Amino acid sequence: MKKPFEEIPTLKGARIVQRKILPIGNAVTIIVVDTSKTKFADLATLPLVNDEDRAQADRFVQEKDKVAHLLSAYLKRKYVGHWTVTDSGKPVSQDKFFNASHCDGCVVIALASCEVGVDVENIRSVDEELKRYVSTDEEYKAIKSDRDFFCIWTAKESLAKADGDGLDGAVKDIPALPLIGRKEFRGEKYFSKQIETGNNIISVTKKGEEPFDILIKKEKIK
Repeated sequence: MKKPFEEIPTLKGARIVQRKILPIGNAVTIIVVDTSKTKFADLATLPLVNDEDRAQADRFVQEKDKVAHLLSAYLKRKYVGHWTVTDSGKPVSQDKFFNASHCDGCVVIALASCEVGVDVENIRSVDEELKRYVSTDEEYKAIKSDRDFFCIWTAKESLAKADGDGLDGAVKDIPALPLIGRKEFRGEKYFSKQIETGNNIISVTKKGEEPFDILIKKEKIK
């Protein structure tokens, strides 16, 4: 029997798309931007974003956070248009289902036909106390590496974001397993998938029991 972390595909196994009309059917389209070499000053002429987007980004202290915030706003402006923020902090649109996430060197936005949550994280060193704190006994026993932990963490985060309330309450109560498959949370049914790209884990959770494909669109910022 495969361990839960052995079935996660890499980016090479994903379907790369260049279509302009998104999302496509039941699939979840993820637009990925590599920000590892991007400087905030490089984005001075970035289209679509407004003065408020730039001012909010400029409030961050670290360069990488400025870049991530502005590019996240750019992706939402380009693929969603107008959005508002719920009391729990989730950006929502009246006519499109989407969710965004970022980590050091990567910004993503997921587009779907219904409620969706996405989370991306760098694989990095994590202490055992944190692993134990966020994991159930079953999840903790399955974790054999830092990579495994971030598979668990992003699965929880994406489910919480699809639900709409985020990491509200005990993180342990948000089911991570199976990493790829059906799960229930707060009386609703969801389907989750993950993909590994370089040093990042991307987790996607979509409302409903129906399996879905992940379509990747790589966005280059000029």
